[in-house]
Order: sequence, then C-alpha cells, then structure tokens
Amino acid sequence: MTRGHIDLMPLDEAQRRFFDALDAVGFFAAPEECVPARRALGRITSRPARARRPVPHFRSAAMDGVAVVADRTTSASPETPIRLQEPQDFVYVDTGDVVPAPFDAVIKIEDVRQLEPGLIEVERPIASGKNLRTIGEDVQKGEIVVPETFKVTPEAVAALLNAGAFDVWVKRQLRAMYFPTGSELVSPMIDLRPGQLPESNSQIVSGYLRQWGCVVDIGPIIPDDRAALRSALGEAAAECDLVLVGGGTSMGREDLTGTVISELGRVLVHGVAYHPGHPVVLGLVGEKPAIGLPGYPVASWVALHLFVRPLIERYYGLAFDRPPIVEGRLAETIRSAPGAVEFVRVRLEPEADGWRVIKLRGGASRLSSLIRADGILEVPADVRELPAGTRVRVRLLKTLS
Repeated sequence: MTRGHIDLMPLDEAQRRFFDALDAVGFFAAPEECVPARRALGRITSRPARARRPVPHFRSAAMDGVAVVADRTTSASPETPIRLQEPQDFVYVDTGDVVPAPFDAVIKIEDVRQLEPGLIEVERPIASGKNLRTIGEDVQKGEIVVPETFKVTPEAVAALLNAGAFDVWVKRQLRAMYFPTGSELVSPMIDLRPGQLPESNSQIVSGYLRQWGCVVDIGPIIPDDRAALRSALGEAAAECDLVLVGGGTSMGREDLTGTVISELGRVLVHGVAYHPGHPVVLGLVGEKPAIGLPGYPVASWVALHLFVRPLIERYYGLAFDRPPIVEGRLAETIRSAPGAVEFVRVRLEPEADGWRVIKLRGGASRLSSLIRADGILEVPADVRELPAGTRVRVRLLKTLS
C-alpha cells in the first residue's frame, strides 16, 4: 500500500485472514451467562435447557365431556347403549380439568345423551387414552426443551416456563461500539449549512447489530483528529468486544482509521477487491476486532454484511436467516470492474417466465437506492460483463408483491 493507493486483497482471502486472526486470539470462544427464561428472548443458548417437571404434570381432559373407564364402554352400540351413573361410572370434565383415577378416557360431551341428572347413555365404545392428555405427553422431566446453540423464540420462552426451566444458559451478547468520524458530520436533527453532512450511518450499523444479537453503543462524532480517534478507540477496545469506525478508511489526508488501528494494534487488511466499499479496514486492537467501515452508506451496508455479520454468526455459532434467492433475466448489459466482486442493487419486474432484473443507477452515497432495491446481484470477480438477457440469481432484500 502506498500513499493515495490501496492494494486490494481478494474478498475470500480477506475474510479468511481476518477470521483466522480472530480465531487465533480466542475471540470466537463466547463466554456464557445464566439468565431468567423470561429475559432470554432472542438470546443464543450455550447449553441445552432441560425440563424440571413433566408437561403436563397431571392427567387432563383434552376436551369437554365425561371421563370414563374405557373398558366399561366396550359393549356400547346404537342398538345396545350402556348407561353410566355419576360418580361411580363417570365424572363431567372440561378441557384442561384433572381426570381422576380410575378414569382413563374422555367421551366428547356431544356424544353423550343425558337421561336424567347423574345418568347418561353412551352408544359407542371408546379406547383407553382417548381425548386424554397424559403426564409428560408434551415434555418428560429431564427432556431437552431447548437445544444448545438455539435462538430463543417466544414459543421457547413459554415452553421453558411450562417445564419449570426458569433459568437458561446463554452466550454473552457481543458488546459493540460504533464511532462516526469526520469533521463534516453533524447531528441530523439540526438545520444544515453547506459543507455539513447529517450523521445517519450509525442508525444502519446499530440497527443491524441489534438485529444480530449485539448490545450497541453509539459514540460521539469524532472529528478528523488523530489523538481524539486514538483515545476513543483505545477506551472502547478496553470496554467492548467489537469496535467499529465509520469513515476515514480511504487514503486521503484526513483518513485516519487505518493509521490509528495500526498504532493501537495491527491492521490485517486494508482494502478488499469488491465494490462498493473496497477501502474497508480489518484489524485487531489487543484481542478485539476493530473494523473501519467506509463512509458512504451503501458501502458501509455492504461491509457490514460481508465482515460483521459473519463475525457475529461465528461468535454465536449460528447462521442467521438468509433472504431467499430468485432467478431472473437481465434487462441490460452489466459491466464490472476486473478482479473485484461487484454487488449490484437491482429492481425486479415480473415477466412471463420469471423476473426482469433492472440495475439501479447511482453510487455508494445514494442511501435511497437500498430502499428502492428489491435485491442484490453479485457479479463474481472473474466476470467482466453480463450481457442483456443473461439469467442471473438475485438475493432479495424485501418480500415481492
């Protein structure tokens, strides 16, 4: 790398180098903590959670009716109905009620004819266990309710509480800090003057990090000042698990991110062969990952998905849901820079045999293009041109109507 020029590393090599370095310092060995099941929603389990009691813990009626001893109904038929007397032959039960011994089946109330109070007639036999919830029918005591490396869902929280598993071991959440940098950045809430840019990338970064299971703090805007950036990054690396810097990753006079990370630790990668967003910085401060994200919003978004998302997935040991892929046909020829993976924002229009794929115009500064885009088309590094009419695969960004 020379002043004003970044030597670009192939994308797969950059990812491998970064993650191998993190693996070497033990970053992916996530510590665990025990939390109440009621507060475990969205957390990733570090151990299986087992039932401390059976579910249900008593025999109960699965529907409204009468509880009977099944063997006493074997001769029942429309021609020769049997009569049952309460309480020795049956008891009335509603859904969820305890079914006392010796009764072992429940006849639906609509299949019973009441002759007089306490006396009923039954025309069909019933099998033992019919319409009866047995002890442990859902979960046996000691059975795994939630497995290891499982993202706790609302249903899982309910199941844990039902089973008496009131505490659950989970992987400690990654604590991330994001610093927007640049003397031109100001709060988006003020009236802007020429030369001032609203700082909004923090909302993209923190929003995705929270979706991916991190605890996130947004630091103050750091001006183009080496000492200020160095102080902020050093303090954050001491307190957090992951430090992210927005902007200052290129080779201009005020692009300080790579320099400061190298002073505090080491830069593993500076510049990756993909577009948009190639001047990304991947490094370590101590044993903590420090990532410099490009300043343009689309470039920052791409870097988040290429480097931060897989980092978090490895930490938790769980791949997040991937948006579906659809096939379509290019509406126009797409040309790509040689030797670099290109991530192209596209719109999709329905046509007779699938989707028409239309490239969206605009550079990495056009945040609105991510809102208008239906998906992302990845052009491999060894492809210079995709002619119009080529069938391509598009990863969706939204549900298609």
